[in-house]
Amino acid sequence: MNLESLTCILLVITLLALDLSGESALPLDMEGAEAVGLTNSVILASLKDRREVFKMLATEKWRNFLPRVGISYFGLKNANVNQPDSQYNDIRLQLNQLLFDGGETSLEIESVKLQELLNHEDWKIAREKLLLEIRKAYVRLIASETKSFAYTKSYERTIRQLKDAKLERREGFLTDLQEIEIANKVQELELKLLKAKSLHLQNEIEIKRLLNLPLDTPIVIKDSLVRDYVFFPPNLSFGDEFRIISDKPEIKKSRIAIENLRTRTEIMDNHWKPKISVGGYYGENVNGALPVKNEVYGFSFSVQTQLGSSTNQTSTNYGIQTDGTGIQRIPGFGPQFVGRGENAFNSNTLNLFDDLSYSRKIYEGKIALSDALRTSKLTEISLQAEAFKSKEKWIEAWQLLSLANSKFLLSLRTWNSVQAKFAIGFLKEVDLLSAESELIKSVEEVTSSLASYLESGIEYCYATSIAKEEINFFEIKKDKGNSVLFELLKNENRSNNSGNDLEYKQKIESKSVRKKYEYPFFLEE
Repeated sequence: MNLESLTCILLVITLLALDLSGESALPLDMEGAEAVGLTNSVILASLKDRREVFKMLATEKWRNFLPRVGISYFGLKNANVNQPDSQYNDIRLQLNQLLFDGGETSLEIESVKLQELLNHEDWKIAREKLLLEIRKAYVRLIASETKSFAYTKSYERTIRQLKDAKLERREGFLTDLQEIEIANKVQELELKLLKAKSLHLQNEIEIKRLLNLPLDTPIVIKDSLVRDYVFFPPNLSFGDEFRIISDKPEIKKSRIAIENLRTRTEIMDNHWKPKISVGGYYGENVNGALPVKNEVYGFSFSVQTQLGSSTNQTSTNYGIQTDGTGIQRIPGFGPQFVGRGENAFNSNTLNLFDDLSYSRKIYEGKIALSDALRTSKLTEISLQAEAFKSKEKWIEAWQLLSLANSKFLLSLRTWNSVQAKFAIGFLKEVDLLSAESELIKSVEEVTSSLASYLESGIEYCYATSIAKEEINFFEIKKDKGNSVLFELLKNENRSNNSGNDLEYKQKIESKSVRKKYEYPFFLEE
C-alpha cells in the first residue's frame, strides 16, 4: 500500500469513526429527538389541555335546551304595634323551559365546536413548527459534530508535524522561515478548530432547549451524517404547490376561523328574534309558622324581544291558591297578596336604549369577518410562495451538493499529488499542510452541503405538509451511507484488499457506473 492510499485512509477513517459512548448519556437520533421534543413541549401540552375547556363550554351551552329547575323559599314576619303579629311562609318547586330563542343556542354550540377545531389546528401548527426546528437543529448538530471532529484530528496531526519540524530545524534540515510558516498553519487550524467546537456547543445547547432538557444533560448522537445517511435526489412528483398546500393546518385554520365568525355574525343578526319560554310552579304556603299546608300551583308565559338598542319583555302568569292567603311576587311591582281561588297578572316592560352596544357589536362582527376573508387570501398566497421558494431552495441545495462533491474530489487529487511530490523531496512541509488544509476545507463544504440539503428538504416538507417519509429524500441506514466521503472510504478499503492498482481502478469504474444509476453524482469523475 503506497503513502497516498495510507494517508487518505487515515484521514477518512478518523473523520468517520466517531465513538461517543457514555453510560449516563441520553442517546439521540432524529426520531428520538422528535419524540422527546413533542413529549416535553409546554405549548403542545397547554393546547391539548384546552380541549377539555371547549368540551365544558359545549356542555354549558347545551344545558339551555333543558328545563331549569329550582326550589324557592319565601318567609315573612311582621311584628306590628297595637295589632296582631303576622307571619307567612312559602315553599315552591319552580320550572322554566326555553321554547324558542331564534336558534341562538344551536349557533353557540356550533361556535364552540369551531373554536375547538381552531384549537386543534393551533396544536397541529405548533407541532409542525416544533418538529421543523428540532429536525433542523439535529441536522446542524450532527454536521457540526463531523466538522469539529475533522478539525480536531487535523489539528492533532499538524501539531505532531510542527514538533517534527522543530527537530528538523535544530538539525539544520529546515529554515526559520519554513518553521514559522508551519506554525502559522497550526494557528490557522487552531482558530478553525475553536470556531468548530464553539458552533458544535451552540448547536448542542439549541437542541437541548428545543427538547426542554436541562443544559447539563449529556447526550450522545447515534447517527453519523457521512456514514449512516443515504441521500436521494429531490422528489418533485407531488404536483403543483398551489394544490398541495390545501392540507396545511394554516389554511384549515383560516377557513374554520371564517366559518366561526360567520356563525357569530349570524347570532348577532338573530337578536331581533323573540325568546319564548314557559314556566310553572307547585308548592305550599301558610299564614303562620311552619309547616306549610295550603297548596298552590300555576304557570307562566314570557316573551323577550330586542328592538334595536331597546329591549321589551312581556310576561303572563296564572295561578291557584287552594286555601288561605298567599303572596305572588310580580316582577317590577313586588309582592302582592292573593286570596283563595284563581289569580293572574300580566306585565310588560320596555327598556329604552338599554343596550347601546348592540349596533356596534354587529358592525364589529362584520369587520372581523371581512378581515378574516382578506387574511385567509393573504395566508394562502404566502404559503404558496413559501412552498415554491422551499422547492427552489431544495433543488439548489442538491446542485450545490454535487458541486461540493466535485470540489472535494479535486482537492483530494491535489492532496495526493502534493503527497507524492513531498515524498520525493520536490515540495516543502508547508506545501503539504496547505494542501491538507484545502482538503479539510472541502470536507467541511461537503458536510455543510449535506446538512443544507437535509434542511432544505425538511423545510419543503414543512411548507407543503408532506411527510418526509412520503417524499423519501433520505434514509438512515447504519454504515450504509452514500456520501462521497463514505464512498471514498469503502473504495480505499477495496483497494487494500485487491493489492492491484489496475484491478482496483477497473473495480472503481464498474462501481461508479452502478452507483451512478442509483445516486447520480456521488462518484462523478
